[in-house]
Amino acid sequence: MDDNIGEFVKRIRALEAQIEQEFQQRRQQLQADFENRKVRFEAEVLAQQRRFKEGVLRYVLTADWRHVLSVPFIYPVLFPMLLLDAFVTLYQWVCFPLYRMPRVKRSDYFVFDRTHLAYLNVLEKINCAYCSYGNGLIAYAREVVGLTEQYWCPIKHARRVLQAHPHYSGFVDYGDAQNYRDQLEQLRQQLQQLQAPAGAKPLSQLGQPESAGLTKVAGMKTFQTMADLAACVGQDVATTEWVEITQQQVNQFADATGDHQWIHVDVERAKQGPFGGPIAHGFLTLSLLPQFFDKTVEVAETRMGVNYGLNKVRFMAPVLVGSRLRGHLHLHSATPIEGGLQVQWNVTIEREGSDKPVCVAESLARLYL
Repeated sequence: MDDNIGEFVKRIRALEAQIEQEFQQRRQQLQADFENRKVRFEAEVLAQQRRFKEGVLRYVLTADWRHVLSVPFIYPVLFPMLLLDAFVTLYQWVCFPLYRMPRVKRSDYFVFDRTHLAYLNVLEKINCAYCSYGNGLIAYAREVVGLTEQYWCPIKHARRVLQAHPHYSGFVDYGDAQNYRDQLEQLRQQLQQLQAPAGAKPLSQLGQPESAGLTKVAGMKTFQTMADLAACVGQDVATTEWVEITQQQVNQFADATGDHQWIHVDVERAKQGPFGGPIAHGFLTLSLLPQFFDKTVEVAETRMGVNYGLNKVRFMAPVLVGSRLRGHLHLHSATPIEGGLQVQWNVTIEREGSDKPVCVAESLARLYL
């Protein structure tokens, strides 16, 4: 890919990350709490929204005749959409493992949060769900087809393609016969590097088995530049190795923080407690983040990185001493700052043998050249 075009693509991705941050701030201003991708509005906001809700009967009786006329032509489209959904999912489940490519995580493309809006009646919510499904399906299918195109025919077209999929920018230039074979192999290797370790069960951001795999990387994931890292915004970048929590660690953490509560350090008493044994401090679990990043993600051109804080942390389940934990690292955003890059990682820490995550955290870091 031409160096100038590559630079433009990096800038576009950085701007997309900034736009997403602006959207996030706007959502916060609306007092919407986006937790586990479910929107829960504050009671005051809901009460205000209900004032604008139109009853179903009035909604139907006052409907524009053109809208009524179009109904028989709208909803039958659901059947071919369901067929497309089924066949695309079946295709990637069968073929992507054969190509050693990561499966696309289907749930990332379907968002049905408008049902929480109190100013919509039942019919409007159904309409919104229909549109959400249709657009999510097209985006999901586009990603599957885009990855397939990168594997089989990563060649740019001779003329401009409107709204090309995000993988298109890295394709080989049209007519570049000399470099095609080499770059084809490189692009295929990029896809294979995202494959999860053999035998690993795909996990969602909540640590639960899903129908499609994460974009996992075995061992250290190395990026040459910050721009390479920023290009992974929106992806599940890596999964760490397992870390065992010992009583010695818990005792040392208690000494370091002054938190000697019996549920952590009194083994015999804790056995009779609510958890059946001593548990790790929540902040001990959180303190695993630095080693998770240090052992899993590296940006070669970075001179140093600093912890910039946390947006949100939740301890979802207790961690019994003797448990093994690992982290799933999702790159939420990457924003250029003076001298470097600010990144937000959405980290999910799971306990071996449990379907429920023990901790979810939004971690901010700043990387400097």
